[in-house]
Amino acid sequence: MVEAPSAAASRAAAAHRFIALDSLRGLAALVIVFYHMGDFGWVAGLPPFRYGWMLVDFFFILSGFVITWSYGERLAMGYPRTGFVMVRLGRMYPLHIATVLLFVILEFALFRPVLHEAHSLTELLRGVFLLDAFRTGAGNFYAPVSWAVAVELVLYLIAAAFFGRGRWAIAISALLAAISAWALWTGFNVTGFGRLLQRGLLAFPLGVLACWLYRRMEGRKPGALLASIMEIALFALLVWLLCLPGKYANWIPCMDMLFLVMVLVFAWDAGIVSRVLQWQPLVTLGTLSFALYMVHLFYVILPNRLLPHMFEATGHPDWIATKPDKFGLLSVAPPPALATAISLALLALAIGTAWLAWRYIEEPAREWSRRFANPHK
Repeated sequence: MVEAPSAAASRAAAAHRFIALDSLRGLAALVIVFYHMGDFGWVAGLPPFRYGWMLVDFFFILSGFVITWSYGERLAMGYPRTGFVMVRLGRMYPLHIATVLLFVILEFALFRPVLHEAHSLTELLRGVFLLDAFRTGAGNFYAPVSWAVAVELVLYLIAAAFFGRGRWAIAISALLAAISAWALWTGFNVTGFGRLLQRGLLAFPLGVLACWLYRRMEGRKPGALLASIMEIALFALLVWLLCLPGKYANWIPCMDMLFLVMVLVFAWDAGIVSRVLQWQPLVTLGTLSFALYMVHLFYVILPNRLLPHMFEATGHPDWIATKPDKFGLLSVAPPPALATAISLALLALAIGTAWLAWRYIEEPAREWSRRFANPHK
C-alpha cells in the first residue's frame, strides 16, 4: 500500500517509539481493569470507567497505526509475510496460553471441587484455538479476553495478505470497514461476522489511515501551544463521551473516529499532555498494557466468588450483595471505603502479575519469535 524509499529508512521508522501513545495504551488498559471490576467503590465506580469496554477499540486502532508504521513498508518491500505473522503470534500467543492454563488450574482446583461451578470444555477449546473472534459476544471463563486476541490475529492475517498489494487491497479493506460500521450501527450480529470481529475490522483500517495521514504530515508537526490545545480538547472530549449514559455498540463508529484523531495527534508527542505521558510510571504502564489486559480478570473473577465466603466467615454477612452478580466484584457490597481499598489492592496485584508475565513470558517469547522468523539476523 505504501512505497518506501529504502530498506534502511524502513527499519529506522520501525525503531521509532511513540511514547505518548504507549502511555495512552497503558491508561486504556487501566480503565478496562476498573470497568471489569464493576461499580465498586469510589474509583471503579467513576462514570468514565463504566464504559471502559469501548477502549478496546482504541487498542485496535492503535494496533493498525503501529503495525502499519513498523511493517507496512517492509511487507511491501518483500519482508516475509509468514515471518510477520510468526512475530506477531509470538508476541500474543504464549501469554495468552499461559493465561488459559492459569484458568484451567483455577477451574479444576477450586471452581469444580470447592465452589461446584463447572464451565464447558467447549469454552476451553475456543480459547486455545482463538475462535472467539467469530462469536456474537464475549464470554469465556478459560480465556476471558481471548476474543480480542483472536480478533487481533485475524487482523494480522489480513495485514499480511493485503499490505503492499495495491488498490484492490485498499478497496477490500475499506469495504470491510464500511460494512462493519454499518453492522455496528444497525445491530447486525451473527456468528461468523459478529460484533467482536466487526469492531476490529472497522478500527484496524482506521489505524492504517491514521498512519498514512501521519506520514503525509511529516515535517508539519504543530507547535507546542496548538498541540497542547488539541491534546487537552481531545482528552476532555473522550472523558465527556465516556461519562454519557446509555452507550451501546452503535456508538463504536463514532468513538473510533475520535480514537483515530487522538492517535494522530498524540503520535506527534508535541503537547503538554504528551509531556505528562512521558512520566516513567505511565511509560511502564504502557509497556505492561498487554500483560495487564491478559491477566487482570484473574483478580476480578476469583475475588467475585471468594469474597462472599470471606465476609460470611468474618462475621459480615451484611456485606454480601443481596442479589449476587458474577460480573466484576458485585457479588459483595462492603462500605465504599473498604470497596475502594479492595479494588486498589487487586489492581496492584494485577500490575505486579503483569510485570512478571511481561518479564518472564511476553518478552522472552517475543525475542524468540523474532529469531525464529529471522534466523539469519
